Amino acid sequence: MSLQDSPSPEPFSGVILAGGFGTRLGRDKAAAEAAGRPLLHWTAEALAAVSDDIVVVARPGQTLPPPAGAAWRVARDARPEAGPLAGIEAGLGIVRHDLAIVVATDMPLLVPALLRAVAAACRDVDVVMPVRDGRPEPLLAAYRRAARAAATALLDAGERRPRVLLERLPSRRLDAEALQAHDGELQSFHNVNTAADLARVADLLRDRRSRGAARISPTGGSR
Repeated sequence: MSLQDSPSPEPFSGVILAGGFGTRLGRDKAAAEAAGRPLLHWTAEALAAVSDDIVVVARPGQTLPPPAGAAWRVARDARPEAGPLAGIEAGLGIVRHDLAIVVATDMPLLVPALLRAVAAACRDVDVVMPVRDGRPEPLLAAYRRAARAAATALLDAGERRPRVLLERLPSRRLDAEALQAHDGELQSFHNVNTAADLARVADLLRDRRSRGAARISPTGGSR
């Protein structure tokens, strides 16, 4: 069965990891603006198109931009120095559905259809990670709540790499190229680490917005 033919996924939560310190960018990524909106808002909007339960994981004391459009609940990361695996642990602790898609806050180009396809691929395993250029992508991946106990055990043992969950749980690696049916240029995987990255995604967001507006006639019909 191809990803194009995959069944609709079960209901799933969306978890956004927003607690990173943004050292290379020089500012908090969640609040950094691209095309007039914080990165967190763009990312949450994409998740809200496919999920009715969004959790934003923040570090203790972190101030997030207030919700606008997409609503979310906040989980505080109890181990802010332990990286994304600790964020996954915190987010999975309060999700409402058994299945969750976990993404980073600095992924404003997420395509909802791609998120749905990743979730559908997790129908019989606990973890699904796309693989690009031989590297797993743990921050655009699907996890079941059962993965939280494994994440806790890894963190307690000093392990911080989320990809290790692939070895500890029933899992599936997903060729990123198989997702191109849903996101032709795989823009969903673009993230923001530098000012140049931020400028690039801002340009892509403006282009995407203008192309979307061009499909609608002034009277509200399709052109």
